This record gives sequence, structure tokens and C-alpha cells, in this order.
Amino acid sequence: MKRIISIWLLGIMLLQGTGNCWIVGAFYLNRDYIASQLCINRFDLIPVCKGSCFLDRKINENEKRQEKTPDIKLKEITLFCMAYEYTPAAQVSTGNHIAFCDYQSPYSPRQWCGQLFRPPSATA
Repeated sequence: MKRIISIWLLGIMLLQGTGNCWIVGAFYLNRDYIASQLCINRFDLIPVCKGSCFLDRKINENEKRQEKTPDIKLKEITLFCMAYEYTPAAQVSTGNHIAFCDYQSPYSPRQWCGQLFRPPSATA
């Protein structure tokens, strides 16, 4: 079901995005009918435009219809932060002191040369 809906939505988006192409294609398929019946200059003895005036009018209508679509404006959200004062709690001593050693990763070098890892000194 999701696949059918996604293909349907993709088709609608393609049709909407290529609106002028469909208008031009329909114009060239019906050019003789448009030139003889719908053209503004059809009563002239020597028709010059051959229906291109009808094509221009339809493309302008399509562009105006696309401009009419409302711009989606997002709501403005004001972010705020409240500062809290942090006071650490007193440490409770139980009398048993356990000493922990620092963690050493097995991937860290154990014997490394200090000269290799020293940055060069600036001489000026």
C-alpha cells in the first residue's frame, strides 16, 4: 500500500513540475485545430501566428496559477534557557578509601618516543 501511494505521489509531483511541457505537447498535437478554431488571428487572410498566441496565453495562465500557490510560513519559535545555580552535594566519607588507577586503553602506545611527538619549535 505504501508503495502504491508513493508511486502515485511521485507521479503527481512529476505532472505538476512539468506542466509547461504538457501544455506545449498538447499544443503541437492539436495545432491545426487551435489555428483554425481557437486562434485570435484566425480571421486574418494570412495567419502568421498559427496558434502560438493561444500557446502563450496558456503558458501565462499556468505561470500565474503557480504563483498563486501560497507560501508556507513557519511559526517562529522563541527558544529560551533558564540558568540554574549548581552546588555540588557534600561528599560522604565512609572511612574505606578505595584507590582506583587511571584507565589505560589497550590501544594506546606504551613506549613512545618523546622526540617523535614533540611539535617543532618556532625559531624567529
